[in-house]
Amino acid sequence: MKSLKYILYGIIFAIILIKVEAVSWFRIQEMFYFQSFHMYGVLFSGILVAMIGVFIIRKFSSIEVKPKPLQFKANTIGGISFGIGW
Repeated sequence: MKSLKYILYGIIFAIILIKVEAVSWFRIQEMFYFQSFHMYGVLFSGILVAMIGVFIIRKFSSIEVKPKPLQFKANTIGGISFGIGW
């Protein structure tokens, strides 16, 4: 039952991405050609929401967020595989 909640969250998130046209190949193409601010606005608003969320967690919660150590090999392989997939 608990995983059903997360599946529902994923469906809602997918609907939001479709509504803001973040999955449109035309919008992604515009982003790479620097023709439109639309996708950058979506990406930067996600970063801003994440920054505010982490700040609130650190400030008002007993949860401790520790930075991960730099793993050059793992980060390089992950970045290359993400770039190829993109």
